[in-house]
Amino acid sequence: MDLEHLTKHQIVLLTLLVSFMTSIATGIVTVSLMDQAPPGVTKTINQIVEHTVQTVVPATQGAAAASATTIKTVVVKDDDLAAQSIQAVQKSIVRLVGKGDDQLVARGVIVDSKGTAITDKASLDSSAFNSFEAILADGTRVPVTIPKGQSASSSIELISVQVGTSTGFAAAPVADPSKLRLGQSVIRIGGTGTDIVGEGIIAALPVQGSNEVEASVTSSTAGSLIMTLFGEVVGVATTNSLADGSNFYTLASLPSSAAPTAPAAPSATKTTSGS
Repeated sequence: MDLEHLTKHQIVLLTLLVSFMTSIATGIVTVSLMDQAPPGVTKTINQIVEHTVQTVVPATQGAAAASATTIKTVVVKDDDLAAQSIQAVQKSIVRLVGKGDDQLVARGVIVDSKGTAITDKASLDSSAFNSFEAILADGTRVPVTIPKGQSASSSIELISVQVGTSTGFAAAPVADPSKLRLGQSVIRIGGTGTDIVGEGIIAALPVQGSNEVEASVTSSTAGSLIMTLFGEVVGVATTNSLADGSNFYTLASLPSSAAPTAPAAPSATKTTSGS
């Protein structure tokens, strides 16, 4: 076929044919490359979390102003969301040590602005120390007090970290146990030294008469926590939960009287099991 003698109609048809064949070839190559891509790449592409951001208009501005309300959807990759939540919760994590010592007794997490924290009760009770200090996220060492009158049957100890006016911490929110779901993504922060992170899902919800949740991510350090992707503390590893398995965590739900007031004493004194 002599291309120079083609009519305009034939040239258009030939162009369409070439474009069609090129599109098919491009599609085949793209699908083939996606099949060969590492799982992490497709995960980053496919998994996203959508947040709706709404501008609130004061009621005093009336219906006319309400019509100007702006609503937009912000798309956030779950990897970015997890990293941001970890960074935020790290500010609430404390390392509990004996007074004047550097050996880790247990980890803890601050859950309110007054410095109330939760940790493993058995680790403190079995420690050779009678007084404790908390090492904040910024490395500051502050005294710890243990309020009396706590339940002897509880696996979790409420402690008061004497944060004072320190800005080296931030309280972490506690997840509502009733809103936990099977398969929900969770993140573990643990380790005996620097923070070590792992990810998993909720494998089993607490059964009747139990306050432990099972996750697919394990921990061996008392006081290590698991949290949701949004930075809400789900539970902490306690001596009792670790006895059932390294993937069990005691729920971090607090009684209505949580936030104990800190005694005036500058250091912690262990209480007996009946205190």
